[in-house]
Amino acid sequence: MCAAAGASAQTGSAAPASAPDSVLLSESTDGNYLVRKYIVNRVDDNGYSIRYQINMSRLVSTLADNSQELSDLNGFVESVMNDTLMRVKSVQITGYSSPDGPVKFNETLARNRAADFRNYVDRKYGFSKKYKVSVSSVAEDWEMCRALVDRSNMADRQAVLRVIDGGGAPEAKEQELKAMPAAWEYMKEHILPPLRRVEMTVNYDAASIVELRTMMRRPEPQPEPEPQCEQPQRNDCEEYVPCEVIDESITGIIVEMPDPNVDFEPGGRGGYRSGNHTVAETKRMYVREARADRKAAKQEARELRKLAKKEAKAAKKAEKAARKAMK
Repeated sequence: MCAAAGASAQTGSAAPASAPDSVLLSESTDGNYLVRKYIVNRVDDNGYSIRYQINMSRLVSTLADNSQELSDLNGFVESVMNDTLMRVKSVQITGYSSPDGPVKFNETLARNRAADFRNYVDRKYGFSKKYKVSVSSVAEDWEMCRALVDRSNMADRQAVLRVIDGGGAPEAKEQELKAMPAAWEYMKEHILPPLRRVEMTVNYDAASIVELRTMMRRPEPQPEPEPQCEQPQRNDCEEYVPCEVIDESITGIIVEMPDPNVDFEPGGRGGYRSGNHTVAETKRMYVREARADRKAAKQEARELRKLAKKEAKAAKKAEKAARKAMK
């Protein structure tokens, strides 16, 4: 018990410190458990992909999965408005075009698609007035094109990949692909349409309230009080012999803590002696206790992060289920 108290004094606090990204709200006990409630902060992002028609830069909400993506975006914006623990940091909007047609035309098309979607979120939600919104474009997204081809079971897949990986100009690659009629027809139907799109990523800070329950350490049993030894009556001629009580139930190491009000003489290399153990030995016990407390604090921080991530995933899943049920 003395060693534990010394460890608390060395670390400055008996309770483990919370993680740097968390704030302790309350602390209470429930039976044998210590219950702490935290606000755990996290950085997250949501992504949305909106499809556009070939050679067009005007949003069509009913095209492909656009209605679902726009519904998800609307639900997220409502969450931000209603949740005081969420804060949007930045928004990135990127327009893309498929690698077919003239390069210059596709560059303009990708820029116009990004601008069109920015106008959409500005009109509906006022994004540019509230948040930092950046807009960019990627003409002829060959990287995404290659990934889709590689995952497909199209005819001449390896030949198409060799053309895409080649060092030729974009127009030359397009002509080589068109020279493989079956492969090009497959690309026109399955590969190129998903490349005509706008992608928006919303970066935000969020927080979850997490409850952490920790089994409390049981208190050390208090030692039995020493029995009082009655001294026999003696006359002046008898020699007085002090009484010594031996407790045979003790099997461990007995550490006698030094009395701060009594000066001790140096006792060898270990420093000042108290009983059979040096102050240096006692200090090592303090260090071991402090190390155990730090380990417990790190474990608590890991548990907090796990709980926060789990609650965030559950909240997103519940939000999607609720929107689907309303349709």
